[in-house]
Amino acid sequence: MKQHWDEGRILDQTKSVCPICLKVIKAQIVVRDQAVYMEKTCPHHGEYTAYLWPDVKHYQWMNQFKLPAVPPHSPLPAKDGCPSDCGLCEAHLRHPTLVEIEVTEGCNLRCPVCFMAANDFRPDPNPDLTALGEKYRYIFKNTSPDTSIQLTGGEPTTRKDLADIVRLGRKIGFQAIEVNTNGVVIGQNSDYIKGLAEAGISGIYLQFDGITGEVYEQIRGENLLPTKLKAIENCREAGVQVVLAMTVIEGINENQMGQVLEFALENKDVIVGIAYQPAFGSGRFDVPLLKRLTMGDVIFMLAEQSKGIIEPSDFWPLGCSNPLCSSSTYLVEDQGVIQPLSRRLTVEEYIKSFNPQSPQGSVFADIANMEYSELEPGLTILIENYIDAGNMDLKKLRECSMIVAGKGGGLTPFCGYQLTNINGKKRWEIIQAGEDL
Repeated sequence: MKQHWDEGRILDQTKSVCPICLKVIKAQIVVRDQAVYMEKTCPHHGEYTAYLWPDVKHYQWMNQFKLPAVPPHSPLPAKDGCPSDCGLCEAHLRHPTLVEIEVTEGCNLRCPVCFMAANDFRPDPNPDLTALGEKYRYIFKNTSPDTSIQLTGGEPTTRKDLADIVRLGRKIGFQAIEVNTNGVVIGQNSDYIKGLAEAGISGIYLQFDGITGEVYEQIRGENLLPTKLKAIENCREAGVQVVLAMTVIEGINENQMGQVLEFALENKDVIVGIAYQPAFGSGRFDVPLLKRLTMGDVIFMLAEQSKGIIEPSDFWPLGCSNPLCSSSTYLVEDQGVIQPLSRRLTVEEYIKSFNPQSPQGSVFADIANMEYSELEPGLTILIENYIDAGNMDLKKLRECSMIVAGKGGGLTPFCGYQLTNINGKKRWEIIQAGEDL
């Protein structure tokens, strides 16, 4: 069988981590059977190959998007190199546009898939309002008032004082404060979401993995679909906008992406976006994984399931991260026809209109508000390609603007903060257990 001329071609050299000990090692990005892979070797744990993208031509097309980068406002000195200097250090290329604050480590579920591995350990006491105020002020000082805040955990709605936490952030000066939630409390108690609305939340980021109960039984441990639907209805009544966050796992729910899109379009009076998140391997992962899907897979699969609304070329990289880490399109309706906004723009117009303050999910919506104000608000489709110990690329990590406010202070890129080895252990746990070589 004749090989294609690209077979074995090296596309890039980078640094990654060993999936066992998490030590920094060299890696290369290569072409195999017209797909893209990362290959790396740890001197102690051997060779490792990670699948990155289904089609090399599409990979290269996405990677050629270069949007302006604004560095962090107050970087720390770079000493040991990425990922050890996170804080953010002066080697980081993009300032934060969204910062997560963990308000609890506790949760009211124990999902088989959870990058936080919530409830796998005895939770630390919830940080009090004084500690959270210090986090807010640190973020405000080292980013800007335009930075979006996401309150997360664990499950933030397990805190009865979550509305007070929202009010505190608004008082300090943040305008966009979103709650990342599984929706259980909001679905069971309509007064809870009304309280958050009165406190000034900008919306909720709702875990929503499909439109059948079986999906939730496999990914979340129980059928939560009725609760999710009730949570959305309660948000509608409270006037709170919703972004659906779908963890996509092959063999479980990848064939429901189009149905989730259809559901969102039918409820776009309250649902403003969908974030498709191919499952990544940090934290707890207790379900069978046939194949780890990537952003490239989701782009092609969603286009096929969208009944002609979306084509793969409608997804463009976002300038809030590496071009291969996040992509989006924005569906607008004009004279009864739903069409991606990207078809109205040239790449040059997109780059010229790009707002460096726009967080993931807001880039196209902000352009639409500025350039196409005659259109009704549309539906953002976001695909986030998180990286873990298998495919960690430290070049990509340096471009991340999705940041976590660390427990000990400082600001850390999301994928670096959540990083565990393939056995679910953090670097400090590996060292503590004497497994570090």
